Amino acid sequence: MSEDGNPDDATLLAGLDTTTPAWARLLALADRFAAEPHAADDYRWTRPERRADGAVTMAYPVYGERVTQARRALAEVGAVTPAYHWMRRPRVRYDDGALSPGDAIRMATSVVRGERFNEGTLGRAVESGALRAVLVALATWYRDRPGA
Repeated sequence: MSEDGNPDDATLLAGLDTTTPAWARLLALADRFAAEPHAADDYRWTRPERRADGAVTMAYPVYGERVTQARRALAEVGAVTPAYHWMRRPRVRYDDGALSPGDAIRMATSVVRGERFNEGTLGRAVESGALRAVLVALATWYRDRPGA
C-alpha cells in the first residue's frame, strides 16, 4: 500500500484471479486488439431523436461485441477493482503505448468505472489505444507470470 492509501502494483496484481476461465477470453481479446486496435463495429453513438410527445432522447454509445467482452473479462479477472481509488487519482498516462501491469489495472478500473459517470469513456479508450494497451499489458503479465 502506498503512503496515500492507494494500493501499490504488487497489491493490485495480487488481487487478480489467475484461476478464472475469463483469462482465456482476455488473452484472445488482447491478441485481437493488438492485431486490430479499433474495428469499425467497436462502438457507435446513437443519434438524438425527438419523440412524438416532443421529448428528445439523448445520444449514447452502443458497444460492439469485442468491447463488451473486453469490459466483462477485465471485471472477471479482477482488473476492475474497488481497491484503486480512481476518482481521487490523476489519469494514468502511457507515452509509448505501453503500460505496466499495475497501471493497466489502474486504467482498466478508471475506464470501466468511468463509463458509468461519463458515457463514451470506454469508446475514447478504444480510439486512443488505451483499451488495447490495458489488454496487452495484462495478457503479457499473465503469460509471463511465475508458475505459468
